[in-house]
Amino acid sequence: MSQTRYVVRDSNLIGTSFYVQNLFPLRSFAPQGKRSIKKKEHKMRFGLILAAGRGGRFGSPKQRMMLSGHPLALWSILAFEQCPEVDLIVMVADEGNVEFFEHEIKQRGIEKVEAVIPGGAERLDSLKAGLKVLPPQGFVAVHDGARPFVRAEEIARGFHVVQTKGPAIYAIPATDTLKQVKDNLVVETIPRECVYQAQTPQFFGLPILREALAKAEAEGFIGTDEASYVERLGERIHIIPGRAENLKVTFRRDLELAEELLAAGTCP
Repeated sequence: MSQTRYVVRDSNLIGTSFYVQNLFPLRSFAPQGKRSIKKKEHKMRFGLILAAGRGGRFGSPKQRMMLSGHPLALWSILAFEQCPEVDLIVMVADEGNVEFFEHEIKQRGIEKVEAVIPGGAERLDSLKAGLKVLPPQGFVAVHDGARPFVRAEEIARGFHVVQTKGPAIYAIPATDTLKQVKDNLVVETIPRECVYQAQTPQFFGLPILREALAKAEAEGFIGTDEASYVERLGERIHIIPGRAENLKVTFRRDLELAEELLAAGTCP
């Protein structure tokens, strides 16, 4: 996910709210070689880890790059595994990395990963692939596999917010002065007090997220994060204060910074 900036008109919310129905057809959740999800009385909570990016800005696929003994994308899997509020995890990886991550997950005794499935060329393709194997109802936390330092307690808090208030995302306030630019010329200065930089995980009810994607597909819209689709439904999205340390590894320098944070004991 590219770093999206939101202009917040309310200190806690974006947009307005209404209820939407699930119009997206689903196949049964029973990945080959995995246990099937049985019906439960409570709505289940899923982690959806997107790790199928091509790493264009990084210079090479980054998901398998080692960070202190673990492949980069495994760090977030471990955080979701340790969160009691997470029932199951689905990982979306590049087709050539599926067997690699299945092996790494098994080797580490990770139990909540229900499936590692191949993604697509773009983030939206991977998101849709992941949603296809999830059941009609429940809640999902969508997370960048390139953000290694998410914490289990942050995941738990996000699920609490989405279940009690509605869609929610982690975000941090902008600290730099922001300029709107056209043709390499400054148009205006944007008040940074109402601008936030979006992070992941991002939390949604499954029917709402599917409806948002169906609407976007019908209208030819491609967003840069999951919230950008849900916003277009008029759904209110709650901001949860994030941490700068929940960085996304986009460039090689980011991986070096992640190593430095680990060495300093600042993360995870």
